[in-house]
Amino acid sequence: MITEQLFLKDSYLKECEGKVLMCEFTDLTVDRTIFFPTMDGQQNDKGEILIDGKTFGIVDVWTDGDYIHLISLDTYPDNIVGKTIQQKLDWNVRNIHMRFRTAMFIISGLAYKFYNAKSRISQTYDDKAWVDLYIDNITEDIVKNITEEANKIVKQNIPIKIEYLNSNDFPREKQRMSYSTGTLPDDEKLRVINISGLPLQADYGLYTASTGEVGEIEIASSMVKGKIDKRLTITLK
Repeated sequence: MITEQLFLKDSYLKECEGKVLMCEFTDLTVDRTIFFPTMDGQQNDKGEILIDGKTFGIVDVWTDGDYIHLISLDTYPDNIVGKTIQQKLDWNVRNIHMRFRTAMFIISGLAYKFYNAKSRISQTYDDKAWVDLYIDNITEDIVKNITEEANKIVKQNIPIKIEYLNSNDFPREKQRMSYSTGTLPDDEKLRVINISGLPLQADYGLYTASTGEVGEIEIASSMVKGKIDKRLTITLK
């Protein structure tokens, strides 16, 4: 990644400067950014950037693998490549995505811990999230148990640690095996999420600093052909 991803170093950073690398109509890239792009099931950040005293709302953020693109509804000015611009997050949007991402991590970890179940963290939105749990014959009692245990972890306000491990070291311990149906990123160093009492997991989403910031977790299930669906919808209070 050529664009420096400041959000991976500090998910609470709300403002920063960045130098324009490319600009084309409503599409702009910078050398460093606080804006998280849509990826790995997490929705993009929103906010604004300031160019020569004019504010441009950021409505979409995406990555091509090398650069992070900041998309505005308004056309950017010409001849701004090389200029330094100000970036500012819509913190309410970022914060709810972090809370949902953390809630899904807790739920997935508990499903693996208690039921040896793999999961696929799939999508966060501004008002809900959903996760697929691969539990055979899942029941409402199982969903209830996971919900209760998840809220116990929230109330304990456990610090969430971000670690970086060599990819060759990650699978050697059983607890550090990926419990997601996805494959491990092909990186020399893996970004690992650590919540005490839950399995470690390699992930590049954004998380709260502690479980207490998540708020009360509610999990809704649905019936499919007379059975509980493996897809659980999560809301927060």
